[in-house]
Amino acid sequence: MTVTTTPPTENKFAQTIGKILGKNGENIIFPALGFVAVIFFWSIVAKITEGNLSELPGPTQTFKDSLPYLGNAFSLKTGDEGIFFLTLLSLIRVAIGFTIATAIAVPLGFLVGTSKAASKMMTPLIQVGKPISPLAWLPVGIVVFSGLTDGFPKSVAQNAPAIFVIVVTSLWPTLINTALGVQSIPKDYWNVSRVLKMPRMQVVKEIIIPSTLPYIFTGMRLSLGIAWLVIVAAEMLTGGTGIGFFVWDTYNTGEISLVILSLFIIGIVGLLLDQAVALVERSVVGRFQGSNA
Repeated sequence: MTVTTTPPTENKFAQTIGKILGKNGENIIFPALGFVAVIFFWSIVAKITEGNLSELPGPTQTFKDSLPYLGNAFSLKTGDEGIFFLTLLSLIRVAIGFTIATAIAVPLGFLVGTSKAASKMMTPLIQVGKPISPLAWLPVGIVVFSGLTDGFPKSVAQNAPAIFVIVVTSLWPTLINTALGVQSIPKDYWNVSRVLKMPRMQVVKEIIIPSTLPYIFTGMRLSLGIAWLVIVAAEMLTGGTGIGFFVWDTYNTGEISLVILSLFIIGIVGLLLDQAVALVERSVVGRFQGSNA
């Protein structure tokens, strides 16, 4: 009697495909239904506005109008940059601002979480600063950096206010979640560290960081979403180049199809950024907690 076995690689491939598709393909079918519903309602709204002074292009018209511009996505011509490079410029600003915000928020979160005095001092500032609109910070950034960047290259002077707004508005979720993570560490861990008279750096490495990493990454995902949202609004007002300015510029020229194209790109990039941080989180948290197990 001959028994046929499926090679392990084929089994692994089938399992991977099964996880992607879900039970009966629900991971593909339900998202597809959501997009179909959006396109359906979009078509209805476009039909309602048809013939008006302000007319919303439908899905088909938007696709046709967007094709020539998508074909020119990698253009580097000054004043007519392609959508790829406009998005890349915005991402660079976001990366700089997000990195600075994280570098400030994580140590400050550790301090707030471990020190009652720091917590009492910072909590009112956090509660006041967190709800302030990003656009309210922009005039402050323009005024401050118009003086501080005097003598610097023009690119620095143009980008500094937008990066400042990203930093001051996106650091709060990471700061709050880091502090919450530290405060959620079981008291037994602290007691053990005192009994063993563990040095401060050892406490940070073996207790604080492994316990707070999930909280930190949750805050970082929220902060990155805010940073991406803020840069679009900031670029609309500061001008120059970037996906945000492109939205405002195409609106002013009446190219609403390109505005809608930009919205899709902004949403897709935001989704990819969030998933990228989630991927890093799974890798870092698993590796760090595994090494400290």
